[in-house]
Amino acid sequence: MNMSNMNNINTESNYLTQYAQHLAEQNKANNTIKSYTKDIELFFKYFNLSPNIILRDQIKEYKDHLLMVKNNDAKSVNRSLSAIKSYNEFLVLKELQEDLVVLSIDYTKVQQSFSSPVNVSIPEVIKFLDKIKKSEPYRNYAIATLIVNTGLRVSEALNIKLNGLILKDDEMTIIGKGSKQRTIILNPKAIEVIKEYITNHRSKSKYAKESEYLFVSNKREYVGTYTIERIFNKYSNKITPHQLRHCYASNTLENDILNLRQLQQQLGHARLDTMQIYTHPTKEKMKSKLSGFSIG
Repeated sequence: MNMSNMNNINTESNYLTQYAQHLAEQNKANNTIKSYTKDIELFFKYFNLSPNIILRDQIKEYKDHLLMVKNNDAKSVNRSLSAIKSYNEFLVLKELQEDLVVLSIDYTKVQQSFSSPVNVSIPEVIKFLDKIKKSEPYRNYAIATLIVNTGLRVSEALNIKLNGLILKDDEMTIIGKGSKQRTIILNPKAIEVIKEYITNHRSKSKYAKESEYLFVSNKREYVGTYTIERIFNKYSNKITPHQLRHCYASNTLENDILNLRQLQQQLGHARLDTMQIYTHPTKEKMKSKLSGFSIG
């Protein structure tokens, strides 16, 4: 197959085949090609998808899965990320995907392998949200507040459509991972920021009238994930959208607000074993429990 024909094949089922051919053209060893393609297949198998483009929030979730559920060491995790990054670079090169979503900050160190995903406290989150509210357009505050009050992935929050909102019933229909539709429950804070944004702020955006999305910008009809990540990086070197999702999940479990099955539905996880990453107790919770425990 010549390069011209190969570039004309844009079906998702052929992405990995094209990638393997690309590695062969780069004179990569057969073992390297097999190892990389296997890691990429495992990545998409986890999300129950055929080889496709890669989303930024998938990288964070998959990394947590490898560390917390599979208990892979840092070296194994970094090897998997290297394969996924190579595939991502190929997609960009062939104009099958616009952005690189595997970043250098994703690689983990050995001492981070067994750290708890819950490394931001409620007071830290509140302080972070206050900074955004004071210095950013209300839209950005609303997005961050919505994530930490629903456990949504950042991509899910940004893809909310107006016709999926049923605020009077405290519900919202979203399209999650794998294009699966699910309904989530909204708490009072989530409803508050959505109503405030729609009533007093959304109409100020250039594309508000023509956009079907809840959150819009002055550049296009929806907000990109990199826009939100840049804002998070501006106001914190610690808190990320994914950590807000973890914060919601862990605190609803620890405070007996939701059980595992209910949280699984809210977060949109296909498998219950994935929920193990949210059952790690916070250090303060562990200290509180152990303060009244002793032997001898």
